Amino acid sequence: MQWSDEYAATCPACRQIYAERTPPGEPPCATCRVVALEGNAEVAAVYFLARRQVVTVGSQMVDLDIKAVKIVMDLLGVSDQRSCLHRVRALWFEIDGKTSGDAS
Repeated sequence: MQWSDEYAATCPACRQIYAERTPPGEPPCATCRVVALEGNAEVAAVYFLARRQVVTVGSQMVDLDIKAVKIVMDLLGVSDQRSCLHRVRALWFEIDGKTSGDAS
């Protein structure tokens, strides 16, 4: 079994990954991610699936690839895509410490 954000997007999936390792291991539940509040779960899901799809200038990451975010939002059935996009970009800039780009 191979690790991937899509597969391990839930706690049961992560536990299964660790259980199927050779030798089996214990998942790092205590130090894992913060559980998103209900109003943030959709944004978090889009972020985790699209966060590695970036626009670069030279060797510097400058923004998320908006097309990738759009595809993920479509796949997840996000209804308010404009708001979700703004929130996903704000999260990306906050977490990745970016200083360029307008995340608003």
